[in-house]
Amino acid sequence: MSESRIGTAAAVDRRGALAAGIALAALCVCAGLISSPPGAGAEKRTTIILGQTPQTPDASCPEAPCRAVGSVTGFQIHNAEGSLPFRVPRNGEITGWTITLSVPTPRQRAFFNGFFGRPPEAHIAILKRVPGSHPPRYRLRRQSPIEILTRTPGPHHFTLEEPLKVRTGNVVAISIPTWASGFAVDLPDVNAWRASRERGRCTSPNDLRQGRPQQVDGSRRNYGCRYEGARLLYTATFVQG
Repeated sequence: MSESRIGTAAAVDRRGALAAGIALAALCVCAGLISSPPGAGAEKRTTIILGQTPQTPDASCPEAPCRAVGSVTGFQIHNAEGSLPFRVPRNGEITGWTITLSVPTPRQRAFFNGFFGRPPEAHIAILKRVPGSHPPRYRLRRQSPIEILTRTPGPHHFTLEEPLKVRTGNVVAISIPTWASGFAVDLPDVNAWRASRERGRCTSPNDLRQGRPQQVDGSRRNYGCRYEGARLLYTATFVQG
C-alpha cells in the first residue's frame, strides 16, 4: 500500500488497516487478472527470413543470354552469407515466401513458355533429407499452393493462409512446375544450389525439359545435380514456435 493511503487511513486501528490492506491487495490482483491483454506473458516468437542476404543479385533476364529455371525443385546450399541458408534452425512454421523476378522480353518469354510450359509459376516445398543418402535424397513433407508469377519485376511476396509446419533440419525448397525468371547467374562459385535431377542428367536441353519438380507428398527424390555460380532468388519467412 502506498504512503498516501497509509496516511489517509491513520485513524483506523492497526487491525482494521491490515484487513483493509489485504482486501485491497486481493482486489488489485483480481482486477489485474481480468484486465490483462490476451497473450500477456506468452513467449516471444522469433522470425527469420531464410535465404536473405544484404544484397539480392540481379536476375539474368532480359540480358542476353536470358536464363530462367524450370521443371525442377531446388534449393540454395551456399550463398554469399554462408552454407545451408534454407535449413530450418528449430521447430516452427513457414508463414510466407518471396521470389524476386525479372521481366524477359516478349521473345524470351515465348521461348520459355514453349520450352517449359505456361504460365510461369512456383511454390515452396518442405524437404527432409533421407539419412545416409549419397547423392542426397529428400522426402517431400509438405508444400504450399502454386502461385502464378506475373510480369511485374522485383520481389513478389506470398503469405500462406495455412502456414507449413517445419522441424529442425528441414529444408525449404522452391518448386517450379513450368518456369520462373527469379534466377541469377555468373556469380562467384560460392553461390551453389541443388536440383531434383539425377546425377549425370544436369545440363543437356533434353534433361532440363524432361525434368519434373517433386510434388507428391511423401515421395523421395535424388538431388543429384549441383550448380555453382548461380542463385535461386527466393526467401522464406520462418517463425519459431
